[in-house]
Amino acid sequence: MPRYTYLAKLNPQNSIQGEIEAETEQEAINKLTAMGYFPVSLSPKLVSLEKQGILSFRKVPRKDIVMFTRQLSSLIDSGINITSGLNMIAKQCNNKYLKIILNDINAKIKDGKSLSESLESYPKLFPSLYSSTIRTGEAGGSLNETLKRLSAFLEKGEEFRDSLQAALTYPFFILIVSVLTIFVLLMFVVPRLITMFEDMGQALPLPTRILINSSGFLRTHAGIIIAVAFAAVFFLRRFYISPKGKILFDQLRLKAIILGPIVLKTEISRLMRTLSLLLSSGVPITSSLEVSNSVVENQILKSEVQKFKQRISEGTSFSDSLKDSAFFPEFVTNIVAVGEETGRLDQALLRIANDYEKEVERTLNTITRMLEPIIILVMGLIVGFIVLSMLLPIFQINLIAK
Repeated sequence: MPRYTYLAKLNPQNSIQGEIEAETEQEAINKLTAMGYFPVSLSPKLVSLEKQGILSFRKVPRKDIVMFTRQLSSLIDSGINITSGLNMIAKQCNNKYLKIILNDINAKIKDGKSLSESLESYPKLFPSLYSSTIRTGEAGGSLNETLKRLSAFLEKGEEFRDSLQAALTYPFFILIVSVLTIFVLLMFVVPRLITMFEDMGQALPLPTRILINSSGFLRTHAGIIIAVAFAAVFFLRRFYISPKGKILFDQLRLKAIILGPIVLKTEISRLMRTLSLLLSSGVPITSSLEVSNSVVENQILKSEVQKFKQRISEGTSFSDSLKDSAFFPEFVTNIVAVGEETGRLDQALLRIANDYEKEVERTLNTITRMLEPIIILVMGLIVGFIVLSMLLPIFQINLIAK
């Protein structure tokens, strides 16, 4: 049962603070009144936890929100009302933080708020896209259909995100292992052989001298190198989160030879899928662009979307607005124009999103297939150089002995 913190008056001079359990805020007020208190303020316990930082919304993963949306869609489609559905999901929920939040949302609905208004209390978990879509479904009397579309939208986004992570994980793992292997060789293996080489009392081959100097430099300046690396990461991060830095990095990402097209297509697919969801739910195009802009991460493209909204407000069509942008390809413009002419813009946008997501997945799979052998080859050459540099003096001794 939800808990509420309260401040109440015992009499004009004395006040009391405490907590009380109740299904709704009104029930809590009634209980306090029956106890002879005069309520001054009342707030859900969860709000106080959030303010104190005890509750971290990062402990509620996106997959739990996707599952919650799918379950609520199925329950409402089966004829179960919202409060009963939320209660059933909360009881089965394994995440204790999400369970508290669902109980609080349920209590707000029982107090007379709508589902969308209750969700707006948790913008970190349910962003404006989520609550706006729900609000449109409530206004149109088609909440069950809206939840179905929202559930499919979230699931597709999660699948796309997982595919990107899966494509990049293995090459990154190989790179880290290879770098660590080289670091261990230079820091711990090579130094043990240096003494033996010095005792030979003869000129060492050039590769061996390069290896010894590299190992000595790394061991001598390891602390400085690590400190400089951490400082560089820290300052780059500070610069990146600044407005100017974010714009600069986003420009560089879009102009990058290989990364640029991937970033652009990923952002366009995310934007078009979001627009498709909102338009199919009955949200006007200008409002859809305003909400969809929150899912675009690249600042350059964010400003482009803002221009689209402004131009459409002035009477320009969406396809004509896209034509004036240097970032949206002709393919996108043509599909949008056809969608506007046929009155099926939401389906046209969904097609663009699906096509671009498939393109990005294919491109990443191709790149990762190429990266794996390249990384292995480069690291193999480096390790081979290290091994050869350590063996050359030994071969030299054998030749002299003969």
